[in-house]
Amino acid sequence: MCNEFLRQPGLMRCLLAVMWLSAGVAHADDRLQLHGYLSQTAVHTSDNNFGGKSSSGVAWDIRELGANLSYRPDADWLISGQALARWAGEMDDGEPRIDYAFVERSVLNAEDSRLKLMVGKIKNPYGLYNATRDVSHTRPGVLMPQAVYLDRMRNFFLAAPGASIRGEHEADRYSVNWQLSGMRMEADDPELKYLFAPLPFNTAESLGTFKGSGSWLGQVMVDVDGGKWKAGLSFGEVAMKYQSSGLPFPLDHADGKVRLVPVTLSLQQNGERLSLTAEYTRARMVNELYNDTTTVEGWYAQATWRFSPHWEGWLRHESLYFNKDDKRGSRYLLLGLEPVLGNSQAWVMGVRYDPTPQWSISAEAHRVSGAAMLSPQDNLGPIGSRFTRDWDMFLLQATYRF
Repeated sequence: MCNEFLRQPGLMRCLLAVMWLSAGVAHADDRLQLHGYLSQTAVHTSDNNFGGKSSSGVAWDIRELGANLSYRPDADWLISGQALARWAGEMDDGEPRIDYAFVERSVLNAEDSRLKLMVGKIKNPYGLYNATRDVSHTRPGVLMPQAVYLDRMRNFFLAAPGASIRGEHEADRYSVNWQLSGMRMEADDPELKYLFAPLPFNTAESLGTFKGSGSWLGQVMVDVDGGKWKAGLSFGEVAMKYQSSGLPFPLDHADGKVRLVPVTLSLQQNGERLSLTAEYTRARMVNELYNDTTTVEGWYAQATWRFSPHWEGWLRHESLYFNKDDKRGSRYLLLGLEPVLGNSQAWVMGVRYDPTPQWSISAEAHRVSGAAMLSPQDNLGPIGSRFTRDWDMFLLQATYRF
């Protein structure tokens, strides 16, 4: 995997420059911190393509290179941001971008309570992992649980320009963290067309475009006994507007708005060696392009076992339906598309080895039924023969952070 990564033009030069700059920053000013990470993933699938041409061999098209900086001029101010280059098959081409960038101001800093205001491109508060999913060391596996953290929506849902207020309160046995954010989602990812405006003649270039609209998200998280138990509720409304290319249906849609009103419940129990995690999400989707309202439903449950100081393993089951009242995906059939696109269920088993605090090596096996997690951009071909319902996937990932 290292050889494949080294072949990418300029990547290692960028990495060495960031590592050199990080070492210099650490000595220059302890108020300034610079960190980064890189990862390379190899994927093979029995059928279908994920992250490149994985069904015809091993695909090496999933990789990340990120650098994040934070500066704290005094106890009440924080400036933070991250630049990222990410490759994910045809879904992401590695073009560098700002993943997040914000200024935070503490307006209350009492002994047991804190209140902070943020403005900029802010990470969206959602579930247990959305605010940390950008760094592979913090993920609960090689891939995020797709039933709640769909990678096809990663660029859309991770962060957005806006403002946020965040509060913390600590008591003897518990702490409460809450956040409320208003933002305008960034909806220029071509993958959103395949998710929310699917048609038989879809291509990333031929259809109109989505633009972000006014949105908001809120979250309340409770930690008990120093994180032994975690429970959370995430909710809000995110919206985008579709601007037509002008072609008539069924080549394109008329102008319209798509609204998602999601609610997610999170629960986690952490023992010395065993962690149990479950999350359930339901989102009402009002889609003016089809003049209908449907309900997206997803959940997963995972057990993670830390069986030695440097090793852990996990077992997860997850299930996702883009329409909980149409679990067979018959709506896609009416549109001239494959019903298998409307749902996905998977068993996931994985193992991770951390030889040092900087390095992590993970392997993961998926047994999947359905294609909701798959991008049509990676699976081109005649409709009806692009996807296989039952398929297997194997992933191997190496990650370095500094």
